[in-house]
Amino acid sequence: MASSETSSLKSFCIVTGASRGIGRAIAIALSSKFSAESHIVLTGRSVDALNETQRMVQAAAPGVHCKVVIADHSDEGNISSILSEITKDVNPDEFQRFLLIHNAASLWDVSRYAGQLTTSDLRSLQDFCMLNITSALLLTSHYLKTFPQRNGVSRTIVNISSLAASVPFPGCSVYCMGKAARHMLFRTIALEEPGVRFLNYDPGVVDTVMFRDLATNNVSLDAKQMMERLETDQQLLKPDQTAAMLLSILEKDAFESGAHLSYSDDFAKTFDDFNKK
Repeated sequence: MASSETSSLKSFCIVTGASRGIGRAIAIALSSKFSAESHIVLTGRSVDALNETQRMVQAAAPGVHCKVVIADHSDEGNISSILSEITKDVNPDEFQRFLLIHNAASLWDVSRYAGQLTTSDLRSLQDFCMLNITSALLLTSHYLKTFPQRNGVSRTIVNISSLAASVPFPGCSVYCMGKAARHMLFRTIALEEPGVRFLNYDPGVVDTVMFRDLATNNVSLDAKQMMERLETDQQLLKPDQTAAMLLSILEKDAFESGAHLSYSDDFAKTFDDFNKK
């Protein structure tokens, strides 16, 4: 997605978890750069929030077709129909660029350490894995089959990752597990699919509902205090800030496929210092 191509190629883009926060900001930022008659598909669980994202996308990019798919990516019983609906009535020959942004994710329960979990958590853990790992794999496979390689076409898949993919964080064992698994998943598929550009993007510490959950409910007092310091020191990013950074990275198109790039190394240092305590 080089800069010179940003507004000239007719694009088909999928953004999961686009109801609010980072997903919404990415959808707006990308669509505002697309050429007329491009298409963007937004998925999410909240009807009202997803419709609001659609309204904002249409305001930012009146010439772009925006479709919403109400979808719970943790619902294994409906995943097949969700995938079909996302690409329903799409003619791949009409587009020169295809993007898939994997943003849908969850934090899970951070009020307990791993040693406090029981077999009663099994169903919830399975739902977590379905949402955060399995559905992303299945959507990626569906994308690759629906939009096969052909001359003059670019394909890019972005995984919205986290520092938690590589650095342990107390109280977040399940969340870290999911991020690490997804990170390695896309690094591996990048080797299997050399004709596709893959990026693991760490958006930094963003002021979202997920951050508030982590800061409020984390079982680790030290971790909660670190979150509080980040807010007090005004280190939290706004969703549109990190979306703009991602757009810049995609426009420059200079990353190695499968690479893990971060908004900033500042939080990585804070994280590292915390774990050395």
